[in-house]
Parts: sequence; C-alpha cells; structure tokens
Amino acid sequence: MKYISSVQNESIKQLVALQAKAKIRKDKKQFVVEGQRELHLAQLGDFNIETIFWCPDIFDENAFLHWSVQFPEKTDFVKVTLMVYQKIVVRDTTEGVVGVVWQKNTHLTAWKPRNKAPLVVVLEAIEKPGNLGAILRSSEAAGLDAVLVTESHTDIYNPNVIRSSVGGFFSIPIFICTNDEAKRFLNQNQFSIYAASLQKSTSYTNENYMNATAIVMGSEAKGLSSFWYDKGTKPVKIPMHGHVDSLNVSVATALLIYEAIRQRNC
Repeated sequence: MKYISSVQNESIKQLVALQAKAKIRKDKKQFVVEGQRELHLAQLGDFNIETIFWCPDIFDENAFLHWSVQFPEKTDFVKVTLMVYQKIVVRDTTEGVVGVVWQKNTHLTAWKPRNKAPLVVVLEAIEKPGNLGAILRSSEAAGLDAVLVTESHTDIYNPNVIRSSVGGFFSIPIFICTNDEAKRFLNQNQFSIYAASLQKSTSYTNENYMNATAIVMGSEAKGLSSFWYDKGTKPVKIPMHGHVDSLNVSVATALLIYEAIRQRNC
C-alpha cells in the first residue's frame, strides 16, 4: 500500500483542489467523499471509487482491513499521516477515510422510469448546497424515483451537498438538464406537473398525485421562473398561517413530496 506523509505530495494537492473547485470536478469527472458510511453507500450505489485515503491514527488498522474488503480490487488504497489527512478533509468530524469517486452519467436521456407512476422533484436554480443536499435526503427517504436539477447554480458534487444529503445522494437518480429538456421529458412521459407558487394556486393537499407526478420547486431567492407557469402546469401552495410568508425550500419540498406519498399509501 502506498504511503504519503507530505502535504506537498502531488496526489494530495490534486485531492485538495478537487474538494475546493467545481471546475476541476467537472473537468476530471470526479468528486470527493468523506467517511466510512458515505463510501459504503457510494459502493452500494454502484459508484466507481478510484482511490481511498486512509489515516490509521483515526481508523484502527484491523477495523479498516475488515471494512475495506467490500471494495473491488481495482480500488487503490493509500495510507496517510494525520497531518495529511487533516489537509484533505472538509468535515470537522471524520472517520479516517476519504475517497476519490467517479461521477455518473447525469443526462436525463439515460433514465427510464421503472414504474408506471413515477414521482420526481424538479429543482430550478437552487443556490445553496445545503438545501440541495437536504432535498436529496428527503427525496431518498420518501422513495422518489428521481431528482431533476435544472438551470443549476450549484454543483451537485459540492462537498456540502454530499454531506447534507446524509448518504441520500448515492441512492437516488439525479439528472442535470435545462428547463426545456425537463419539461419535454415530463410531457413525453405524461407527467402531471405541479409548481410551488403563492399566486393563483390551490392548497397542495387538494391535488391528486396518484399518477406520474413532477413537483417543481424554485430558487431560494426568486422562486420559480415564469417558464413553469403555463397551461400544462398546476400551481400549488402551502398555506401560511403565521407572519412569515414562506418556508425554506427543503422544508417545503419535503411537505409536498410526503403528501404525494401519503396519498399513494392510503
């Protein structure tokens, strides 16, 4: 097993850059995953893990050897010092392993729904990685079929997206596309489209989500663009009974998708 003790090592420099810069992640088509549980979920989600960096000062060798057998032989393992490990991690609390993982194909054309009434969320121009990760967490927990990210302002491979999804990132299909591509796909597959709105809308509990359903959510600052408000889209709202006039986008999304799940499980 290779051993690295210097933060000036070229592999370490590349990993730090991969953590920090979306452009490098896009160019290399790789991203970084921290933690034993997250790397285990990445493996279960059929992500190709290229290299795992291991710090024996944090993760006991016997436990590490037992944990590492789940990965294929093509995965490289590199032992690093505590100083090097602290250089390559983002999280305050870590478990002694960091992996470099290959990105998956996120083209919407690669997805074929597995059931007759899929339930998806469409996220237009979500800006905050933490919100995107939280929505992925709720979507995976609810058993959604996919999440479509349109007009993206946030790199889905941002470390804060991975962290805040609490593993949900690895097990729910995520697709990056334009608004036009998303709507074309939804129309071709006969989805009913519901757009979160405060104007000219009915309560979200009054709609029927039993058929193929897409719930469309807008950015934190501006909400949905006018693109989604046409005759083929049904605006829905979450009633506000206090002094505030809106909810965090991740909370609002969770309410809408769980109403759809409630109806389907009745």
